[in-house]
Amino acid sequence: MKFAIGALMSGAATLTLAAASAQADEYTYGSFLQPTAITMRDGQIPFFERVKEKTGGEVEFEAFWGGSMGGPKELLGAIDDAVLDSGLIVDVYTKKALPHSSTISSAFILADDSLAWGAAVNEWHLLGCDGCMEEFADNGQIGLAWYSTTPYVLQCTSPVSTLADLKGKKVRSVSRLADLMSAMGAVPVSVTVAEMYEAMQRGQVDCALGSPNYLNTYNIKDFVTSIIETPIGGYVSTLTLSVNLDSWDAMGEKNRQIIIDEIPQLLADIKWAAFEDDANGIAETKEKGGQVVQPDQAFLDKLEELRATEWEAVIAQAKEDGVEDAEETVASFRKILEKWQGIVADIKHDEAGKKTFEEALRREIFSKVQP
Repeated sequence: MKFAIGALMSGAATLTLAAASAQADEYTYGSFLQPTAITMRDGQIPFFERVKEKTGGEVEFEAFWGGSMGGPKELLGAIDDAVLDSGLIVDVYTKKALPHSSTISSAFILADDSLAWGAAVNEWHLLGCDGCMEEFADNGQIGLAWYSTTPYVLQCTSPVSTLADLKGKKVRSVSRLADLMSAMGAVPVSVTVAEMYEAMQRGQVDCALGSPNYLNTYNIKDFVTSIIETPIGGYVSTLTLSVNLDSWDAMGEKNRQIIIDEIPQLLADIKWAAFEDDANGIAETKEKGGQVVQPDQAFLDKLEELRATEWEAVIAQAKEDGVEDAEETVASFRKILEKWQGIVADIKHDEAGKKTFEEALRREIFSKVQP
């Protein structure tokens, strides 16, 4: 099946700022992350450099980092309003605008294989979820490239290794992860990743649920002394490249194809950089005297108890969020996920594995996306 992204732009409004951008070679990009974040440093920035080179300078991105053009809750609107040509979107912060997309994002605690889930999310958005594409178009943009985090672990400022230790701890968590923490006796605290360092510094949170690379990306290694190593899930739908529809149109078909062709390497670069940074963050925590521990059986039992009914909970939440075809939406994703679980089953976290993953993304997804 071929999916023509260009068809989405037939009804896009021509805005003054977007028209001005269309006449220029330079397109703006906004991220709440710093350029030193591994996803940006080793993924997004090299991607921009390749696009500039391969388009002969016809498409060049000027990036605004660290939330200078908006945080996680503002970037969707900034791209819609053509304040930015493109940017990074986290759909759990904009659920009302992106209910279909955030349906799968909310399945945090089920995401046990970040390679399979990350690939499946891309195929599902681009080739298998009409509601997702329509939602982004309604917000004046097209989503192009999603990555999943590496598995989330519990990272705390004091020793935590049992379910009893977790009771009463203030844990930075969002969406279904917040429900999980509440069920396990913790107190969920809703702050964005961009606010996490300050919240931990001020004692507003005792723990954070996130990938071990948060230790470096957000510098919470300054405070973390205890890590429960057991994976608790992950966020699978960071949209690292969403583009304003008028800006996408202005790039021209040839340059749009170049961008699509470069996305498999972008996603593989991000994922393998995250694997490496996970290991580095844990090693640095240990060097400072921090502990990396396994949880007690009560912790594991409670986690599995909640996972057992999670798909049903995801469907129920999607319906509450206004997704009328929630069962079909979840079923379509699970079918794609099962396929990718088979594809990545034997992929190792080495350079050969990275190349295999990139080739699979190209073959199964991005070769089927037309500009």
